[in-house]
Amino acid sequence: MPFVLAGLIVLVLLVLMGRGYIGANPKSLFKGMRFSCGLLLTLLTIALLFMDRVAFAFVTAAGAWFFFFGTAPPWWITIGQAPSGGGGGGGQSDSGRGRVPAAAAMSRAEALKVLGLQEGANEEEIRAAHRRLIVQNHPDKGGTSYLASKINEAKDVLLRGR
Repeated sequence: MPFVLAGLIVLVLLVLMGRGYIGANPKSLFKGMRFSCGLLLTLLTIALLFMDRVAFAFVTAAGAWFFFFGTAPPWWITIGQAPSGGGGGGGQSDSGRGRVPAAAAMSRAEALKVLGLQEGANEEEIRAAHRRLIVQNHPDKGGTSYLASKINEAKDVLLRGR
């Protein structure tokens, strides 16, 4: 029954919208078709939710979001990555994803705190503390990429200051 109801709604919408597309210029036609696709995907998302197909509903909702807003939906952005126009992908790329902005650079005091060192630590102590912490918190060993990047940044800040 939900399929029949959804089909009738889609058919009525297509007939009503089709009248507005006759004789329209290409730009407004494209805009209208994009809105129509977003609307159809939204209706499909609602139908899938009623049928307890939540995983498929997330996919169709993402498509509707893209048609309405032209960007990737917010739930596709993984933790630790800056929002970008593209979809989520693992790893860091040269596009700047996963890097700390220059305005939020780590201070020397924060770097010492991250590595658990005291002021005046030499290069050998910095490298040893970094090695110990990165082994414990590396993403391949069950840690998070956020913590690993902070540990790496702390080492870079302290060694750069020498």
